[in-house]
Amino acid sequence: MINLEKLPSTRTGWVLSNGFRPLFTLVVLQALLALAGWLAFLNGWVKAPASMLSPLLWHGHEMLFGFVGAAIGGFLLAAVANWTGRKPVSGMPLVLLGGCWLLARAVALWGGQWSPLFNAAGATSYWLLLACVFGRELILAGNRRNLKVVVILGMFALLSVSFHLEWLPGLTVMHLCMVLIWVLLTLIGGRITPAFTRNWLNRQAEGQVRLPATQGRVDVAVSLLTPVAGMVWAFWPQSRLGAMLLMLAGALQLVRLARWHGWQTWREPLLWALHLGYAWLGVGLLLLSGSMLGLWSSGAGIHALTVGAMGGMIMAVASRAALGHTGRALEAGKRLLLAFVCLHLAAMLRVTASLWPAAADALIDLSGLIWILAFGLFAWRYLPILLGPSISFSERLKAQR
Repeated sequence: MINLEKLPSTRTGWVLSNGFRPLFTLVVLQALLALAGWLAFLNGWVKAPASMLSPLLWHGHEMLFGFVGAAIGGFLLAAVANWTGRKPVSGMPLVLLGGCWLLARAVALWGGQWSPLFNAAGATSYWLLLACVFGRELILAGNRRNLKVVVILGMFALLSVSFHLEWLPGLTVMHLCMVLIWVLLTLIGGRITPAFTRNWLNRQAEGQVRLPATQGRVDVAVSLLTPVAGMVWAFWPQSRLGAMLLMLAGALQLVRLARWHGWQTWREPLLWALHLGYAWLGVGLLLLSGSMLGLWSSGAGIHALTVGAMGGMIMAVASRAALGHTGRALEAGKRLLLAFVCLHLAAMLRVTASLWPAAADALIDLSGLIWILAFGLFAWRYLPILLGPSISFSERLKAQR
């Protein structure tokens, strides 16, 4: 056997060898710094810069467009090589993507003293470049099935422009951004979670297992109903029709999840974390429905969807991708297991804070600190992997022997 591998010889070469490496690194940094900044502004420990967005809008913008935005880019650039059979996007395009993402963060902090047109262009450049890079890979490979994701990236760009040029109220833009992320979680989470579960269960030799159900009417219904319910919520937040649609969408999401038989994965954290993150999507839609009926604060549903569903799915997907794409065994380890537990504990505490106003201040601070602990543990485990060399094919072969 002749080894024809050509591996990077420097750390920079490794970091720029695949899009998930720099972008997932930015995810970790944003999770830690943006949340720490929000807690500092919220408690008055640090005075927010006069040039910054209002602290509440900044918090929502940076967690959705910044934290989730970098995660979307990292996942798509890692996945597109598998979807198309082409080499991973590497080198200068990743430098430009990282630079555009950082420019958008600068706009959110200091854009108050800059031109709105510059702010809109700077904040949107990341989404446009990501759509171009990702779309180019699909077109060159003739992969038309996933071109709908390019349309969603274009919608993120349009929302970013709308936010900075004030075509829509800032809060409405945040809510529409959340709806787009629900769509991605439903489409992509609904594809990879049962697929990974099925593959793992097929390898289990102990006893009988129940494989996840194949795509059916429930999947189609929830994929159509979730964005429709979300749009009604975003534009008519007091609508009883919207509440009913969200209730039905949340219930169908949980029915869809149950059809994947995820309880059988309790021994594999990299899998049950995906199922638990997806469960928050259904729970969050139900909680949001209750808030539209005046039963509790909308913060309960919003944070079930952001901290629980988005944060949970991002950590689960990023950890699996980092291991798999660097040639490592798909094993969680103690630090990642603790990070998963802390993240979902943070989600429960933040939801409880919205349901229990008397203890809200303390619970919000505690939830934020546990979130920081969760991503601190994730960084401890995964930054050396993201910023270091992969395990070469020859090394893996030796280990198997």
